[in-house]
Amino acid sequence: MRTIKKYALYILLGLLYPLVKVIWYVTGLVYPRGVVYGLIAGVITISIGILALKEYEGAEKSVWHWLAALVPLIIIPLTPIIMIHHFGIKVFLMEKMTIFIVFDGIALVQFGLAVLMFRGLIFKRGADKLAMPRIGFTILKTVFRVRKITGKRERTLRELGIQKGQTVLDYGCGIGTVSRWRKWLAMIALFML
Repeated sequence: MRTIKKYALYILLGLLYPLVKVIWYVTGLVYPRGVVYGLIAGVITISIGILALKEYEGAEKSVWHWLAALVPLIIIPLTPIIMIHHFGIKVFLMEKMTIFIVFDGIALVQFGLAVLMFRGLIFKRGADKLAMPRIGFTILKTVFRVRKITGKRERTLRELGIQKGQTVLDYGCGIGTVSRWRKWLAMIALFML
């Protein structure tokens, strides 16, 4: 039941796009064109939320879950681009910033919910049935590269005080970057599960 609430909240947030724009139209903050943009964002995200929920109940592929995360990530940069194009940077910064913050805030929350929805899908189906797509693996590799540059793993291993000849169990090692690093240095023997 908790999982269904995530989908319901995602869909309700999709309803907020046009609702907020209509309220602002009535108060004179946006033009009809802004209401149309809100309606487009709302219809797309509501549809994707409904289709992702159906996908959770049985489809093999996770296309709608990926789109549930991708569409808010498109809305976030697209909102200021459209607003600046129509009003200019000065009007955007002086008068339309609240609209931008609210609209992109909805998109950020939807993105967070999409991540949680996809996580729930993985737990439901099992990691073996839902492999990480290439883009996810690319992001993971980038995170590991940044971590390597910052030197965090070397510092962590130094703080552990591991000495040559000790045996270490690297449980939950992910793709084994720390284990491989230590193995390459021939400092310790590792047994990975």
